[in-house]
Amino acid sequence: MKEKLTFYYGSMEGGKTTRIFQMLYVLEKNNQQVLVIKSAKDTKGEEAIINRQEERRKVDILLQPGETLLSGENLEKIFNCTHIIVDEAQFLDSKQVEEIWQINKRMNIGVTCFGLRSNSKTDYFEGTARLFAMADEVKKIETNALCACGSEAVFNARLVDGEFTMEGEDIVIDGENSRVKYVPLCGECFHKKVYIRRRKNKCPDK
Repeated sequence: MKEKLTFYYGSMEGGKTTRIFQMLYVLEKNNQQVLVIKSAKDTKGEEAIINRQEERRKVDILLQPGETLLSGENLEKIFNCTHIIVDEAQFLDSKQVEEIWQINKRMNIGVTCFGLRSNSKTDYFEGTARLFAMADEVKKIETNALCACGSEAVFNARLVDGEFTMEGEDIVIDGENSRVKYVPLCGECFHKKVYIRRRKNKCPDK
């Protein structure tokens, strides 16, 4: 059977980590050797994935920026697994995504990636854009993240000192900076609270 490269995306607080733990349980119950990879750019939990119930799973590879999967100890770990799960896949660079794609196609190892669709500026992350282009399947997580208005959240809004902003670096981890917080918003609320305040060319009301 041909194994696939699948990318699940969603907003913050959308249940991605819960889905990872569910998948781990099912795969390992069926005697699969699962390799868990996380980008080192995500400093939350350090070398572990943590869900809302404070369950921890130590990652097998904490992938550094620019680090390859196709040599040394990383490649040895990949040879010994039957499935790969990648958390925070949006933080991978294009080359790392291409390496994951090669592993899937040449070694026939199933790969499931989880990540965000876009950053607080509504731009694709580098890893997300490459996964959208290369994954066999791209699936939106049926989210349990809700905007304050009660609608489904689809955007990740950044607050700095309590004020919404679309400025600053593309990647700012909220756990590293006490001034920064992220809030999941629906499209309408993101437009009203964040986007329209910072755009001169505004669409008129109907």
